[in-house]
Amino acid sequence: MLMVGVTLLAGALAPVDGWSAPAAVVPHQEDSQSFEVRAEAAILGDLDTGTLMVEQMPDVRRDPASLTKAMTLYLAFDALARGALTMETKLLVSERAWRTGGSKTFVKVGDEVSVHDLLMGIAVQSGNDACTVVAEHIAGSEKGFADLMTQKAKQLGMNNSHFMNASGLPDPDHYSSARDMFILARAIMNEFPQYTSLFREKQHTFNGIRQFNRNRLLWRDPHITGMKTGHTQTAGYCLIATSDKDGQRLGAVLLGTKSSKIREEEALRLLRHGNRLYETVHVYDKGAVVRQFRVWKGERDRVDGVVEKPVLVSVLRRDRTKIETGLTYNDPLVAPLAQGDRLGTLTVKLGSQEVVNTAVVAAQKVDESGFFGRIADSIRMYFGWK
Repeated sequence: MLMVGVTLLAGALAPVDGWSAPAAVVPHQEDSQSFEVRAEAAILGDLDTGTLMVEQMPDVRRDPASLTKAMTLYLAFDALARGALTMETKLLVSERAWRTGGSKTFVKVGDEVSVHDLLMGIAVQSGNDACTVVAEHIAGSEKGFADLMTQKAKQLGMNNSHFMNASGLPDPDHYSSARDMFILARAIMNEFPQYTSLFREKQHTFNGIRQFNRNRLLWRDPHITGMKTGHTQTAGYCLIATSDKDGQRLGAVLLGTKSSKIREEEALRLLRHGNRLYETVHVYDKGAVVRQFRVWKGERDRVDGVVEKPVLVSVLRRDRTKIETGLTYNDPLVAPLAQGDRLGTLTVKLGSQEVVNTAVVAAQKVDESGFFGRIADSIRMYFGWK
């Protein structure tokens, strides 16, 4: 007879390599509901778990200015990861790219520029011209690239975003929101960690011209890891700021602040608020054994049940002791089993609220035992012998 087993687990706390997206996230608590930010819109969240700690007009559509370039970089990183580009690939600078207005990397028409220099030009120098070069290469035209940006936004769940260009030049149909920019920042940091060091570069020299990163937080706080500044008259001063402190990775987005000084001060205030009140708890490592399961009629009688992704939870520090883990599974478990077969479900709760629900799978395959072994286990199962 098939039974459902339920086990309460202690929950091993271990360093985690990678990231996981829980089925649900913990909303910000009462400590953060009154937290006001000097910006038209703002959000603070955990880049690993997706937990939001502060929300201020997060879904209002606004001009994102050069925060747009985060999406341009996302698509460029995706092309690199797929092998469609390498950092050494040379891209031709068109006259249209050369003529692009606003901030510049100072590429020259007719030159062939490496992808590395172009991405540095976008991430550090906020070069609109470099954005156009990358856009034209990937999609054939900047208009086609903007369409790709909007499609990718929808795939990521950025429901209040629409792009008309690769750099963030003003357009009434070009908009995003604080929540969407947090979603994008989280996707970049988790999907393309191999490229995110670009955001920490403080300066870049191209064509003999040295320019400094416009994210001044890189000089103010050693835990800052990126990501992008933006400014136009209509957008105000905008910022995506990311940090990594003591294993806690946070992202703050501010749209529509009144000066670069205010956006820096408010970003630091948000990030430090998150560091002070919240903790990212590493519940299970990627590949950690949650439980060893009894297997019947198999060549082996035990199999390790593991999690395929790290299990993390972001909680108020005072609530750490309220974390509980449990496991539900089918019993008896009968061979054959393939590696990766689902054995059960791990649930993590904070008090009465379920915050993570993830599969526990077989770490090894288990083939059927021989005839006599299957008969012996059938007898044991019939009489309830273990």
